[in-house]
Amino acid sequence: MGRFRTEKDSDYYKVVDDAINAYTWAAIVKLQERGVVGEVLGPVGQGKEAKIILARRGDAYAVLKVFYPVPVRFVKSRYGYILGDPRFRGLKISDQLHLVETWCRKEFGNLARAHAAGVRAPKPYGFYRNVLAMEFIGVGKTPAPQLVEVGLDGLDDPDHVLSEVLKSLERTYVVAGLVHGDLSPFNILYDGRDPWIIDWGSAVRRGHPKELEYLRRDVERVVEFFGGPAPPEELFKRLVERGAWRGPLDFDGEGWLLIGGRRLLD
Repeated sequence: MGRFRTEKDSDYYKVVDDAINAYTWAAIVKLQERGVVGEVLGPVGQGKEAKIILARRGDAYAVLKVFYPVPVRFVKSRYGYILGDPRFRGLKISDQLHLVETWCRKEFGNLARAHAAGVRAPKPYGFYRNVLAMEFIGVGKTPAPQLVEVGLDGLDDPDHVLSEVLKSLERTYVVAGLVHGDLSPFNILYDGRDPWIIDWGSAVRRGHPKELEYLRRDVERVVEFFGGPAPPEELFKRLVERGAWRGPLDFDGEGWLLIGGRRLLD
């Protein structure tokens, strides 16, 4: 493994990305010092709110999700996810740097909660300031593509992928007590066999004022892409009913949640 990059490596971090300033680079160095990641290798993806950078973690790879300082349009689009969430209580929307750090911490917490519930999502390793370190999903140094890039016809076994998405959707709601809030083929990676749900910053806790609105939308997007397995409103009502269950939670050999001895699609 090569030496860690430091803030003195100014020429290097300009090569990595000219959007990464000294403040962000110091956060990456802190994660290195804590042993969360090792050498930083370079960018492998970019979205509206973050840059994805590949790094080493022992003998494997990890990714760093570097959140950009948030523009006003991003803040406005996130009002619904912020208002009503106790993690944002007292947060000044005008303090953009604090907002992006809080959003990063929120995504880490949501990921940790979902992963502990058995949702197929990247394992979070740590965070600092506006940088989140998590499991890399891909082959070699190549990230797994988004489901929307693969398309339904590009899946080896669409029924299997749909089943795994539904298992994760239900575990998110019933076991983790979360609603993803932005679930779509854009936020699901496909590793050649299984789907991985990503981008958990928008997820809200059960009890959020827009919990059911976001859950219904997540269900509608899944059904729209796969064309089934049931009408979205019916599937939504089943999830809500199962979410109200207060008895013991069991799982069958295929990983389906059993409530009253029944699967979601029984």
